[in-house]
This record gives sequence, C-alpha cells and structure tokens, in this order.
Amino acid sequence: MSEAADPGEVEYDEDTGRWRFKPRGLNITWSGTEGYWKMPEKGTDGPAELVQVCWLEIKGSTPKPLSKGERYGLSFKISMAEDKFGWKEAPGFMMAKVGKKGIAKWARINLEDVQRDHEMKVPLGKLRFEVSKKAQDTTLYFGFYEMWSGGWKGGLRIHEAVVEKMPD
Repeated sequence: MSEAADPGEVEYDEDTGRWRFKPRGLNITWSGTEGYWKMPEKGTDGPAELVQVCWLEIKGSTPKPLSKGERYGLSFKISMAEDKFGWKEAPGFMMAKVGKKGIAKWARINLEDVQRDHEMKVPLGKLRFEVSKKAQDTTLYFGFYEMWSGGWKGGLRIHEAVVEKMPD
C-alpha cells in the first residue's frame, strides 16, 4: 500500500525551527506501487510524481515535539506534470493539527489552477497554527488529501513539505 516514511529524509534546522520533509520522509498512500507513484531515489531532492490514484493521501508528523506557545506554518511545494488530469472537480485539502487529539485546521487547494512545470508553495501564505502553552502533546500531524471525488487523477508532483516557525 505505502512505504513507511524514512526519518532520514526529514531535515530539521534548529536555528530557524524549520522542518523539511522530502517525499520519502512522508507517508504517501500507494507509493510502493509503481503504477500509482514514481518515487525519487533515496537521498535525492527529486519530487514524488503521482501517476494515477483515486485516493490521494499524504501524511507526515514531526519526529520531535514543537515548542509550546509558538506559531508555525505548513506548506507543500508542488508542481504539475504536462499530462496532469482529474483535478478540475477534485480540489486538494491540507490539514494540520497539534497532538493526536488536537483540532484540525484545513485549507482548500484548487489544483486545477497549478501551472504545468511551475513549482509553487501551497497554500498561499501557509496553513498557520499555534501550539498552545498548555498542550501536552505538541507533535504536529499533517496531511494533503483528495479522496472524496472518487475520480482518477494524476500528474501532481510533491517536492517537499515544510513546517516552520512564523514571526509574531
């Protein structure tokens, strides 16, 4: 179904509080099946390219807890292949929640508007959230999804996911 996320494909910059998840550092459903995804070589910066799926589910979590009382932003760097299809009636959705029992924040992404072969960060302005000073579980759980349309889609490229501290 999917390959487990490789912790070696997640980078953390302690000075900036920025996490970078390469495609192999994410849990991508069906990524272990070549007919659905083309995955980059381990240790490279290449994107994961969606061949075709009707169930898009990309998940991740921070290997270490986030800092209490801080504000963060989540973004994915994506692009579309020349032969993209199926996105007209199928927007993507991004989700972020702090702690397994946290309240999810969502952003709707219109993937039909993503230009071919042009890398961009979504959502515009990042999906922003705050870690409560009282939170007990400060692990971030996040994802990128499209599973509700039931239609086949392809051509999406996932270059990275980034979680970073936001200035006040």
